[in-house]
Amino acid sequence: MGAMSHGEEQVGTARLVRLLNVIGMPAAPDAMVRRTMAEVAEVIGSAVVCVAERVGDRLRVTEAVGVAPDDEGFLTGWRLGPVAEQVIETASPAARDRLSELDAPATLLERIGCSAAWIPLGSEAATGDLLFLLREKLDPFTPTDIQVLAAVGLRMGSVLEALERGAAIEKLAQAGPSLARHIDLDSLLDEAVVLFRDLTGTDSAFIVTISDGVFELATHTGTDDSIPRRFPRTAQTMPNWDVLSKGEAYVGPRETLQDRPHETRSSPKVLCVPVVRDGTVIALLGATGHRARSFGKTGVDIATIIAGYLSVAMTNAELYGALKARERELKHQATHDPLTGLANRVSAGQRIEEALNTSPTGAVGLMFCDIDKFKAVNDRLGHEVGDELIQQVALRLATTVRPSDFLARFGGDEFVVLLDGVDGQDDLVDAGRRLQLSLVEPVALRGERVAVSASIGGVLGRWGTTASAMLRDADAAMYVAKSKGAGRVEVFDDAASLRSLDRLDLRSELGHALERGQLSVVYQPLVELKNNAIRSFEALARWNHPLRGTIPPDVFIPMAEETGRIVEIGAWVLKQACERLVSWQRLFPENRLTMGVNVSSVQLEQSNEDLLGIITRTGANPSDIWLEVTERLNLSGDISGQVERLRSAGVHFALDDFGMSYSSLTYLQHFPVEGIKIDRTFVDPMTEDETQQGIVRAILALAESLSVTVIAEGVETVEQRDTLLDLGCVYGQGYLLGKPMTGDECVAALSSDR
Repeated sequence: MGAMSHGEEQVGTARLVRLLNVIGMPAAPDAMVRRTMAEVAEVIGSAVVCVAERVGDRLRVTEAVGVAPDDEGFLTGWRLGPVAEQVIETASPAARDRLSELDAPATLLERIGCSAAWIPLGSEAATGDLLFLLREKLDPFTPTDIQVLAAVGLRMGSVLEALERGAAIEKLAQAGPSLARHIDLDSLLDEAVVLFRDLTGTDSAFIVTISDGVFELATHTGTDDSIPRRFPRTAQTMPNWDVLSKGEAYVGPRETLQDRPHETRSSPKVLCVPVVRDGTVIALLGATGHRARSFGKTGVDIATIIAGYLSVAMTNAELYGALKARERELKHQATHDPLTGLANRVSAGQRIEEALNTSPTGAVGLMFCDIDKFKAVNDRLGHEVGDELIQQVALRLATTVRPSDFLARFGGDEFVVLLDGVDGQDDLVDAGRRLQLSLVEPVALRGERVAVSASIGGVLGRWGTTASAMLRDADAAMYVAKSKGAGRVEVFDDAASLRSLDRLDLRSELGHALERGQLSVVYQPLVELKNNAIRSFEALARWNHPLRGTIPPDVFIPMAEETGRIVEIGAWVLKQACERLVSWQRLFPENRLTMGVNVSSVQLEQSNEDLLGIITRTGANPSDIWLEVTERLNLSGDISGQVERLRSAGVHFALDDFGMSYSSLTYLQHFPVEGIKIDRTFVDPMTEDETQQGIVRAILALAESLSVTVIAEGVETVEQRDTLLDLGCVYGQGYLLGKPMTGDECVAALSSDR
């Protein structure tokens, strides 16, 4: 093009300033484009002004002046002529004094002979966007026109890209929290793939997960129906894995499938970015399409940001999934017998209560079955064979009971059957005989045929009866049956009731254990793992019966809770523990000791003794006291008042045996927990089981995010302690670190630490 005269240069400058002012005015991208095009049409004197983008071998019109709204350019696009293709690939403007037939869209063929100009938008050929202009008749575009239009195209492309990028970044800022809220991995991936396609403007998008070297399609969206047929893959067959495995994005043509050429005849471009966690590629985020702009720098940046979000969100979802899976497993374990797979004692009690409340006749039948002479079989053939016998009996009973009945293993060699639709005691006798008939055939055990029978007691419960009363009475009837010989059925009567009362002796004696001086308190230290320094103690109640010897806490504590004695016993333990703490703090002020005491929901109820008063009367600082509650704690409103008073005074709450209940996560939401104690069932196997170690790691991460103190229980080996330290656990408790001790032994231990 020839040089411009001074007059042309002044005209060009004025036009450029006018057009750049229009471009610089704040507006949404589409509004800015329309306004600029209208101004270009007027200033440059063009009858047709179009903004078009390259989509494969077509030019799709996005905005236009002088083109009908129903023109094919908006719908399917115009064919890509040689001049337009050259301008897009070189990012250099071009003009023709006469529009040729090759470069004229079908709807504009009548304008062949008009002058035309093609102006790239932006400075990068990769965008594929351009301005197409037509002037009526022979009015060629001058060098000044082209120079002005080139400057406008450059600025317009930059502003358009900046506006689109800004809009995408704004959406991305909302996308991070949106993706992070997902706790279900599938729904997370489904939302992420749609978000990715929308933000990049591609035809299709997909997410591939990687596990054990296998690339599986997790989800996809869009029009490219060949995507599902390309997976699963391996690292050896995955296209561009040499780039992706390094954590780098790939942009380029899609692979050609030799055996399915029809799927690659008009092959789209591919954008694929790796999703990386701890330096390892765990997934691929990909898109396919024909729109050039989608595969430029902005598209790659968007994909990279979403991949980062996705990595964090997938980690959170997988950790939550692992915890939920563990909770489901624990829920099943809490309600089912691991040996037989039947419902257990807990489930049996719940189902009996439900049946009593919902029975249309008001009558509920219960059978209590005990295998005769099981101990003799167990002693003679061994515990493994005994377990096999239990399993065989469970299988036979399960095939005998009706679908509407409920079978559970109550414990040891005892089973209970809840009967549906019973009217009287005759129904109980009939049910008992059916159960016994199922055991007539000997059981084959390790090459030996063992005869088996059961003593069965039945009881008919009605409205107003409790599950515990029914179980007690059925158990009593079973003992009557057993006393008459093997394989008998007895239904509960008054004589059986007297026998059941004998089984309540221990519970009765617990009521006098405190006043008779049979209860004591021992203290187990809580230590800092890195230096074994004692930081706290946990007070533990013990019952030494004069005739029965030591009664385990898991036996007498539930009894105390059932009878309400836990209020008196718990208050006494709390007082003893606080007095000890005050004494030890005076002797060892440098240790800054605290004390943990177990409490139950009964103790926290408003009507019972004020726990804060007990603490303050001993002279203990409430902020040095940690009340440990289990996940079985009742979270009803009647405990909220005392809990709030304790918290306001500075008393801390810790969640004991964390992870052993399926309600662990819910509990943390609704109770003011400041500490959690990881149950020993997680700590014990973690040095040999990566899954268990992963669960401990997840619990520690959850606690850190909630600013909750963590104590690992049941630390019994050096390997467990070292693993906990590596995982970032600060505190521990267990026989390796210190056994439960008397008060004097605690003083000696603290003295030796000086």
